[in-house]
Amino acid sequence: MHKNRFVKLLFITFFALLFMISCATEKTNSGGDNLNYNPTFPSLLQFNPNEWLTNKNYKPTGDKRAKRGGELVMTWTEFPPTLRGEGPNSNLVTINELQSMVYETLVGLHPETLEFVPGLADYWQISPDKRTFRFRINPKAKWADGSEVTADDVLASYEHCVDKGIKDPYQNILYEGSYEKPVIEDKYTIKVTTKELNWRLFLYFGGSMKVYPAKYIRIPGAEYLKKYQWKMLMGSGPYDLKDSNVIKDKSITLTRRKDYWGDDDPMNAGLNNFDKLKWVVVRDEGIQFEKFKKGEIDYYIVSRAQEWIQETDFDKVKKGLIQKRKVYTKKPQGFSGFVFNMRKPPFNDKKVRLAFAYLFNRERLMDQLFFKQYDFLDSYYPSSVWGNPDNPKIRYSPQKASELLAQAGWAKRNAEGWLVDKNNKPFEVSFEYGAQTMQRVFTVIAEDFKKAGIKLNLKLIDPRTLLKKIEERNFILHYQNWGAIIFPNPESSWMSELADKNSNNNIPGFKNKRVDELCKTYNVTFDQNERVKLIREIDSIIFNEHPYALGWYANYTRILYQNKFGYPDTYFSKTGDETGIKTYWWLDPDKEKTLNDTIKNNKTLPVGETMIKPWE
Repeated sequence: MHKNRFVKLLFITFFALLFMISCATEKTNSGGDNLNYNPTFPSLLQFNPNEWLTNKNYKPTGDKRAKRGGELVMTWTEFPPTLRGEGPNSNLVTINELQSMVYETLVGLHPETLEFVPGLADYWQISPDKRTFRFRINPKAKWADGSEVTADDVLASYEHCVDKGIKDPYQNILYEGSYEKPVIEDKYTIKVTTKELNWRLFLYFGGSMKVYPAKYIRIPGAEYLKKYQWKMLMGSGPYDLKDSNVIKDKSITLTRRKDYWGDDDPMNAGLNNFDKLKWVVVRDEGIQFEKFKKGEIDYYIVSRAQEWIQETDFDKVKKGLIQKRKVYTKKPQGFSGFVFNMRKPPFNDKKVRLAFAYLFNRERLMDQLFFKQYDFLDSYYPSSVWGNPDNPKIRYSPQKASELLAQAGWAKRNAEGWLVDKNNKPFEVSFEYGAQTMQRVFTVIAEDFKKAGIKLNLKLIDPRTLLKKIEERNFILHYQNWGAIIFPNPESSWMSELADKNSNNNIPGFKNKRVDELCKTYNVTFDQNERVKLIREIDSIIFNEHPYALGWYANYTRILYQNKFGYPDTYFSKTGDETGIKTYWWLDPDKEKTLNDTIKNNKTLPVGETMIKPWE
């Protein structure tokens, strides 16, 4: 189904390379960038690689057949509300797509083995008590202007994350609450000690925190929010965003750096192949599809089951000019559904939330609209060892819903057939949504609620307006899609401390002391089997409180693409999806010529297998 543009920010960016920062005494003035940035450092420590950890023999993920060049043209249904990586409205997959190509992290995770691999830091240490980490930045690492990445850049990035002025509560809580201020030991070495034991803290500091250049990021948070609303800081990654390539509400284009410091690393062979990555905004998915068929867009993600079944065997697909694939991976699955604002009536009542879930007629949707292409969501950690298999299976039941609503005070109907409370106030809910493609789904849902006596007022609004209302908790009912990360982080979505704060992932306002306790225990549990037990209990508690009426999911990606690209045999990484196209695929000049000649001479090309299951 349609993929909402909201996604948890703290996921693991593969092969992210980040840097460490210099001396804390070297600060810019509060007025802006320190263009004369020239920090001083302690003398270089004697470096003995045998005393450090690294991983330089891992399996490369790039394809040796890859070629450099060309442009990849993609689409968004809406323009990002900001280009910042932190602060209000920044928690979106569209923004992360850009950021992941421009900025790097200290270490990364291999998408198949999940082992740590070098990033900006090529060596690291973890103390025996697992509370202190040291990272040694690769001396080859350079910013886009040719200057070195240093430990001070890492320090400044940490200082940025804990700055209350960026208005990003979870970033503040995570970094300020988890780490002591990092210490610069020399130009390339930084040490950070945690405030508490937590098995994920090495991963978050090393693999999630983007490293920014100190000379630009060391500004007050309020200034950062304003200055980088529509521009990006210089990065160390393989791509760069020039101000002139940001065409507001129309397109954004990243350009591959010819002097990227990591290009000569054998482990990067076959990666980052396109000279340009261009995202164009086409708000209507129907128009997107037509532009793709004309060759104006390079690939098209088929989000609707009906479209996949009924509309993707057109002439160009039959002739092999466009290829059709359904690619299965082992990517962690997120969840989706109606999220209730538990802070306000009527959804502050658990009985009403559960009744709403019983009236969510997913069976009808599966039969009439989805062609049985999806699975029911019965967990917040679906299709994984983390989900609790004992969660009850909530299915459409108007009778159970009616009983629960009566217990909650909605037992009678007025002359028009709407449920009313003791004050004769009708059960009426305003439901705003931002994707026109979902209208057909919500219209069917509203019909079932009408039968039950609930008036669901549907209203299509601008996606950015909707995002702002959700961030400010100015809603009653909302439909939300979430992505997932390799290792669950329940705190970011469910901790009570976030429930009454804006701009974080705890949208429903969920509070539960036991979940808070389990999160703390989970953080200090180093045994994977025990962590699974903890997440399953968390899943059970959340599920039975019904902050969402859960929807459906699929563990595959349906894609159409112009037959001019090369790609790995697996198409995507083991734990990835179509977002990896810009990293792993390439424009194949021979295929492009063949495609053009075939079109010109009205001939055909081979049609490949549709079903791709490389990881089974």
